[in-house]
Order: sequence, then structure tokens, then C-alpha cells
Amino acid sequence: MADAGNGRPRRLSREVILDAGLRIVDEAGIEALTMRRLAADLQVNPMSIYHHLPGKAAVLAGLVERVYAQLRVDVPPDGTPWQDQVRAAAQAYRRILRAHPNLALQIISDPAAVAESLAVAGEPLYAALAQAGLPPRAVVDAANTVVDFVHGFLLGETRSGGEPFDLGPDLLERVAALPQGSAPTLTAVAEAVGADGFRFEYDRGFEVSLDILIRGIEAGLR
Repeated sequence: MADAGNGRPRRLSREVILDAGLRIVDEAGIEALTMRRLAADLQVNPMSIYHHLPGKAAVLAGLVERVYAQLRVDVPPDGTPWQDQVRAAAQAYRRILRAHPNLALQIISDPAAVAESLAVAGEPLYAALAQAGLPPRAVVDAANTVVDFVHGFLLGETRSGGEPFDLGPDLLERVAALPQGSAPTLTAVAEAVGADGFRFEYDRGFEVSLDILIRGIEAGLR
């Protein structure tokens, strides 16, 4: 295995393997990550990888640990309201998932990966919810709701490429064609906001949805 910078052999290590694994996942998805593919990218015998990581599951766990260790929550540590701490934790989580959306799909479906990500990066969100006064079981439920919201939002955002989702013109045309009185509330809302009111922009949509979620937690406290 050669170092691209100077042509000298580069020593195989856990870090080098994980760097290559993350490149594969980012470029081609989880399915493309195999020990054979890793070995080919690293130009080594596949068996040499097993000296550092015993299999694909260990590689994935290492990738999750590496990515989530980068999570940084931009909140002042003292005197910050819990609502702002939850918001900052969710925003930081979204940034991590947007940087590595293919790995995010693994997080959603793999309990071991979820546990790893939570152990590495869950403290800011859990601390904020505990500060709000939630009992332990409610902390877990609220944290799961926030994380599931971010996961679901990311899936839609990734599928659309992050471009605005312009629902308005088609929706207004279909609402206008409905039998009179069949959807009075939808019709009234559509008339009030117009086509632009149904244009979904992901950055704004994330913040609006997150505010609604946080207000729901506040209501539960009351």
C-alpha cells in the first residue's frame, strides 16, 4: 500500500482502514463496503485487515464511532435554556448525518450502530432533556422522538438532494378540482397561503418542525 504523497509504503492501521471504509460508504453506500473491497482500495491482502478489525461489523462500529465523535453541539455550557440545548443538539446531529447520509441509513436500521452512536454522542441531548425536568423514562422517549425526527427528515432531504420541494402548484390545482365542500379546511388553508405557502425549503422546514417538537415537550411538562 503506497502513500499518495511520497510513494513510500504506508503502514496499515485501524485508522487507515476506517478512512478507506468511510470513503467507500460515502461514495457507494453501505452495501458496497466489503472486506474484499476494502482490501482492493487499500491494495492489501484481505486477511491483513482482520488483524486490525475482525469483520465488517467491527468496521461499521468503528465508522459510527469515528463519525459521531465529530459531533459538536454549539451551545454555551452555562445558563443556556434547555430548549436551545435540544435545538443545538438536533442541529448538530443533522449536520453529521448530512455529511455522511449513507452511514445514517445504517444507523437507523442497526441496533448495535444506534447504541454506539448514542454512547458516543448522546450526552448533550440527554442532559438538555434532563435539565428540562423530565423523568428518566421520559428523557428516553423524548430523545428517541428527536432522533427519529432528524432521521426521517434526513431521508427526505437526501432523496430530494436538498432542493426545495415545490408542492404548491400541483396541490392547488387538485384542491380546486375536488367536489365542493369535500375538504373545507384544506381548501381554506390553500386559499389563504397560496402556492408559495406550500413550498418546502429544508433548512426552514427543519427549524419550524423542531420548534413544534420542542413545544410539544414543553406542553408535556405542563
